[in-house]
Amino acid sequence: MFRVYACITQQHDLRLVVLAGLICLLASYTAFSLAGRAVEASRRLRFAWIITAAVASGSGVWATHFIAMLAFQPDLPVTYAIDRTILSILIAVLISGLGLAVAMSPWRATRVLGGLIIGAGIGAMHYTGMSAVHLSGALIYDPTLATASLVIGMAMAAVATTIGFAGHSHFRRVAGALLLTIAICGLHFTGMAAVHILPDSAVAVPGEAIAPFWLATAVTAVTVLILGLGLVGSTVDEHLTSRSRLEATRLRASERRFRQLADATFEGIIIHVDGEIVDANQAMCRLLDQPIDWLIGRQVTEIVAPGGHDMIRRRMTEQNLEMQEIDLRYGDRGSIPVEIFAQTIDYGKGTARVVAVRDIRERRAAEAKIRYMAHHDALTGLPNRSLFHDRLDQAVAFARRNGVAVTVLCLDLDRFKTVNDLTGHTGGDLLLKQVADRLRSSVRDHDTVARLSGDEFAVIQLGAAAVDSASVLAERLVKTMALPFDLDGQQMVIGTSIGLALFPGDAESGEDLVRAADTALYRAKSAGRGTYRFFEADMDARLQERRLLERDLRQALAVSQFELYYQPLVGCGTDDILGFEALVRWRHPERGLVSPVEFIPVAEECGLIMPLGEWVMRTACAEAAGWQNDKRIAVNLSPVQFRHVDLAKQILTILGQTGLSPSRLELEITEGVLMEETERTLATLGTLKAAGVSVSLDDFGTGYSSLSYLQRFAFDKIKIDRSFIWEMERNADSMAIVRSVIALGRSLRITVIAEGVETAAQLALLQDENCDQVQGFLLGRPMPARELADLVTAAAE
Repeated sequence: MFRVYACITQQHDLRLVVLAGLICLLASYTAFSLAGRAVEASRRLRFAWIITAAVASGSGVWATHFIAMLAFQPDLPVTYAIDRTILSILIAVLISGLGLAVAMSPWRATRVLGGLIIGAGIGAMHYTGMSAVHLSGALIYDPTLATASLVIGMAMAAVATTIGFAGHSHFRRVAGALLLTIAICGLHFTGMAAVHILPDSAVAVPGEAIAPFWLATAVTAVTVLILGLGLVGSTVDEHLTSRSRLEATRLRASERRFRQLADATFEGIIIHVDGEIVDANQAMCRLLDQPIDWLIGRQVTEIVAPGGHDMIRRRMTEQNLEMQEIDLRYGDRGSIPVEIFAQTIDYGKGTARVVAVRDIRERRAAEAKIRYMAHHDALTGLPNRSLFHDRLDQAVAFARRNGVAVTVLCLDLDRFKTVNDLTGHTGGDLLLKQVADRLRSSVRDHDTVARLSGDEFAVIQLGAAAVDSASVLAERLVKTMALPFDLDGQQMVIGTSIGLALFPGDAESGEDLVRAADTALYRAKSAGRGTYRFFEADMDARLQERRLLERDLRQALAVSQFELYYQPLVGCGTDDILGFEALVRWRHPERGLVSPVEFIPVAEECGLIMPLGEWVMRTACAEAAGWQNDKRIAVNLSPVQFRHVDLAKQILTILGQTGLSPSRLELEITEGVLMEETERTLATLGTLKAAGVSVSLDDFGTGYSSLSYLQRFAFDKIKIDRSFIWEMERNADSMAIVRSVIALGRSLRITVIAEGVETAAQLALLQDENCDQVQGFLLGRPMPARELADLVTAAAE
């Protein structure tokens, strides 16, 4: 170590030593910079950068050696052999280039190996260069120091490449350059310390040799120029490459974002050039259930169903920005309806078409569902009224062209409301579904079954043999509907009424045909239900008459055309007036006095019985409250009124508002009231009876289960129907019935009244049987309120 130090400080010009060290550092940094460019360069340019780095590093090392040799002052003239000098620089360039090429590998072991090769190259260059020295004497080497120089050079070079090529940072590049400078300088000055010069004047210096000063000056200038140009080139290239890399990174990032955006969209996207697909997103691959490699390179027509090929070809050449619906192939599984939108974009040196593809299967399904719902009943799935009339018009048009018949059957379910009330809407809906199923199975495939509303259904029978086939179908439907229905384990029997109308004959249009069938249905229901009727011409006249009556009835309520008449209720054995029965009359401005027998059924069917019944109850209670006695007032209630859930509350409210005592009000009901919703009806009657209102069972003996009703409810009075009273004089059976009812009432402590008494003989027979009360024309005809005043006053005296 001291010999090396002494060699540097005593045998060298320190100024040139510093210059050699700077050149060495510059050469080392340039070598790492150029080698770094080779690492990052493409394969095609990498070899060029390695050669450049080898020339720069080799020439730098060689220049360091000769400048350091120039700094060496042995006090003897020195020259250099041209051939060995040239050989030394070639050794430096080649071996350094090989070491750099090996050190650029990403593995640590190869980086170490590359450094060792570079160190060996430096040593070979140094000792080859020393062999080119000519002076008057001999060079003797210390083997230990010579070996040490090689070890120092190779070890430090290996450390330099290990650190310098471990990354691409500027810090590692500078650190590697410093370590390589130490390796070169350490090898050189240790090697110089190993040399001993033995002067020998007999040794002559060749004249053709190069003088050290001029060689060192020229080499230094050229080397500095080479290193400078190499370093500048490396720096400029790195800057440009960095910009290019940044631009490439930005481009890749932009492409990646575009790809992510394209793949994230729900719409399929394809790009095609003249019909050939060049790119697609993942949504398109999922839509077609094909990988992207399958799509790229295919013609657009290969993914389009055959029916859309012509349209696609036109769209390729047209600048059409409108949406278009087509079908895409879906492998062997059919096609997919889609909506496409295409636009031209720049693509490479030309243009391409970007096609956005939207799957519209869900939309098509939703549209189909909407269309279905618009024309079908949601509960039963049958065609609704709209679709029924559309098909009927088509059927009539077909029948007119081809001379065939069309039959329309209108069906109304019997007792459906009773089932609905007993089982609730859930049971009613279940019943309607089963009815629809039975109707479907009872007609032909090309016949139409529709649900028009509620429990109203209709059938279009096309091409049947007129009346005979229609009768067979109607008979089959009546029998089918009469079979029991199973509603979650509960057996229900309903039945149906059917009206039929035929084209041609009964009507000339679909609308008139339905109207005719509806008229026939009304007649079937009037005939007792559970049957069918064909349309007849006189039916329409009767129906029109009924409709006019309904219209006038509504008008009558609005302008107060109704009046109350009162008929006396008389004690059978005393002739005392016990009360009056209120009877409604309609004074029509054109028809005169209309009987209740005509308008009450119409009022019940069209829903007018509720306001009419309330008017009768309020008027009767108000007038009875003004009588100067405590005579009772009897008011009849329709079965339809009992469907009103607040009937009891309504009657009690009227009593409170008019001031009539509940004990003076007597309600007359028929057995028809008890046949519908029995439990609720009995509950309503119980509420009224608890308030003090009397309840009378009218038309007793004409129903089917009168005795059971007497057992279930404590009626205050039973009224023997007038049909038995009229026949008892000449019919022993009628007399026996009257006698039995009177005896039954006496045993049950129920007042019995006989209505329809018109002769003295009838009255005498009833008196003989000790009947409680009588009513009829013999005892007093119904009279308006204005004629009732004197009779009421007389009854009070």
